[in-house]
Amino acid sequence: MLLDVMVNGRFYCQIDYTKRGFPEMIDGEIEEVHDYEEIQRFVEECKPSLKGRDYRIEFTDNKVFRV
Repeated sequence: MLLDVMVNGRFYCQIDYTKRGFPEMIDGEIEEVHDYEEIQRFVEECKPSLKGRDYRIEFTDNKVFRV
């Protein structure tokens, strides 16, 4: 799963999050559910400069290619 990190409404970086979520029964189907606080800790471990800053994490399927 890819995570886009946004700071002040602008793209900051993209991080590949490989940890699996927990299976949960939702509306009669098993879906993978992730803990947002755990994802936030992971992002701050990868990018320590984000600690204490106002940022947003968005899930995406689109890989960003840097030239």
